[in-house]
Amino acid sequence: MQSSALQLYPLNASENEQSLSNQIIQEYKKNLSLYSSNDFYAEKWDIKLVASRREGTLHFTDYDTQLESDITRITVLTMLSAGMMLNSCQRRIRDYMAIFEFLKSNGITLPQITQNTVDAFIRHLDKTAYEPWKRNQYIRSLQTLAEMCCAYDVVRLPSTFDFTFRFSEAREPKRAPDSIVVAQLDRLFFDATVDIPNSYRAIYILLRLHTHRISEVLATPLDCISYPDDNVFAISIPTSKETPRHIPVFTKYNYLLSGFCGGFCHHTIYEQYQYATSVQSKISDAIKDYLFITGDKPHLITTAEFNSFLSTFCTDHKIENADGKPVAITSHDFRHINVCERLNGNIISLERTSIECNHSTTEETMGYGVYSKHDETQHLAEIVKPLFDSEPKKKGRPRKVTPRKFAMLAQQTSTRVIPYYGLCLNHDCSPQFEKCFHCTSFIPDPQYKEYILEAITRLEKTNELIAKKHGDAKTMQENIKNIHLYNAYLKKVDDLSANKKVSDIG
Repeated sequence: MQSSALQLYPLNASENEQSLSNQIIQEYKKNLSLYSSNDFYAEKWDIKLVASRREGTLHFTDYDTQLESDITRITVLTMLSAGMMLNSCQRRIRDYMAIFEFLKSNGITLPQITQNTVDAFIRHLDKTAYEPWKRNQYIRSLQTLAEMCCAYDVVRLPSTFDFTFRFSEAREPKRAPDSIVVAQLDRLFFDATVDIPNSYRAIYILLRLHTHRISEVLATPLDCISYPDDNVFAISIPTSKETPRHIPVFTKYNYLLSGFCGGFCHHTIYEQYQYATSVQSKISDAIKDYLFITGDKPHLITTAEFNSFLSTFCTDHKIENADGKPVAITSHDFRHINVCERLNGNIISLERTSIECNHSTTEETMGYGVYSKHDETQHLAEIVKPLFDSEPKKKGRPRKVTPRKFAMLAQQTSTRVIPYYGLCLNHDCSPQFEKCFHCTSFIPDPQYKEYILEAITRLEKTNELIAKKHGDAKTMQENIKNIHLYNAYLKKVDDLSANKKVSDIG
């Protein structure tokens, strides 16, 4: 039977020298051999991901304890086995170093991590100048570290960790560039007479035709072109999302050779294919069989190179946004504008777009479809136009009737006579001129005095008829209101005439 009593775990100076068992280390050394020929405890690992043909170097630093080194290296190998990218692994290494520094400054070793340690680290992050997203990244890294320590029985005191806290990230979603910017670039890049290096033109075309990441386009293989049918060609482009064993999934896109867009794309890609094929003997094995080779010293184009070219191109050609300001645009911006165009076009479904974007949910895809503020305003205007028509309405025209019918309608007690205009049969009508009569700024035109007098006479006769036949009392009250209204008009006319006489005498 286990006792419920608690004992203080004895800590000693030798605990800092603790390391994982040799059996565990040997297992992960075998795992490392799948990715690198370096020693497990080397300062750097030269990683080669055979399935995706990606290479890179992971750098480790000097650790205060063997345990910190072991946990860090095992974490990296676990991430590689899960299909994580090399830059994600290197970022986790840097995060661990920051966490180890915090633990050291507070006199805490890995076996002593508890919930109090987690809470203290969050308070420490709260005092830093890091952006909220960076603080949350550190919290996730500490969570991974704690989970690894628990998995290998490093944590001596039984503890349940709570890592649910996150710093709020009040930030505006990433918006697509102005469509006018992309229109200017399209006009130049799809014009064969404009002097643009073919390799960069080809990259631009693939970025615009589909929702690719720049890393996916740059990883396009040399044998990407195929011809599945007459007048049809296809381009195969890999995904670069983190996947098990880092195996890329190729997506094939079909185009018509006869169309302008498809024909221009084929010509550009095929020309790049011919160049890349001609320099295969001059490049290293690591970049052979890739399409986007360029330069006097042939090499694989990088994301930084393409973005730098794009920036210079926009400056040289004076590309401006909707506000007339110089534009700053990157390769990733095309991914956003492409999603916006898909959602706005309503031809390719959201689900299909989400698959092509390699997003796990359609909500993530919707997050990419945020217009620029300028385009959003125009888009909103189109949406509300049926509800709020800003176009001036055409002036209504009265319907012409015969004199006999006009006289008959005028005799009806519910008919309203509008002086100098005609009859109104709309019982709910509230003419604008009635409001004007009460306005202090209203100046009446004396020439309508006779029409107003006739209207008053008619209304009085109508009320007499209603009273005699015990007609509609509501109509009678409406007529009385109009009589008062027209009398107000007559008073304004008389006052205007009196003031004019006084002015003439003076």
